[in-house]
Amino acid sequence: MRVIKIKNQLNKIKKLNSKAIVFPLLFSMVFLTGFAGPNPVYELWKKLLNVDWEYKYSEEFEMDVPLPIFPRDVKKLDGTEITIRGFVLPVETTDGSIIVSYYPFSSCFFCGGAGPESVMAIFLKNEREIDEEEATFKGILHLNDEETGLIYELKDAVEANSNF
Repeated sequence: MRVIKIKNQLNKIKKLNSKAIVFPLLFSMVFLTGFAGPNPVYELWKKLLNVDWEYKYSEEFEMDVPLPIFPRDVKKLDGTEITIRGFVLPVETTDGSIIVSYYPFSSCFFCGGAGPESVMAIFLKNEREIDEEEATFKGILHLNDEETGLIYELKDAVEANSNF
């Protein structure tokens, strides 16, 4: 009888220990993920990356060039204020823009295997150099379906959380 009582007590202790470990673990997982919600910057990039392409003959370039076919949810963003975060690419431009990529430099459109839908030209209100590897910008999104230029342009942009 005494052996059964000891086994019962040991079983109770095991159950208590497993509850003591599992409950806080589950609680913290639900608590931390439940309030975080989806990342709006990631969700925006996800929309922007979803572009189809059609090839049309260009008189200027005398060859077929890819032109974007923007989905409806991306077209709705044209002319609206957005906030975008990305990797600042160390490339020089002739128009004074800063190029931001969804992917780091090693994987970006210019160096890696990503497409042109993964980069955006940022035209700052107050031109300046951005030294950060990653930065967040707020401005008016313009969709570019012309033969030249990036397909996404952020005009009248300011660096978010900055005095510039």
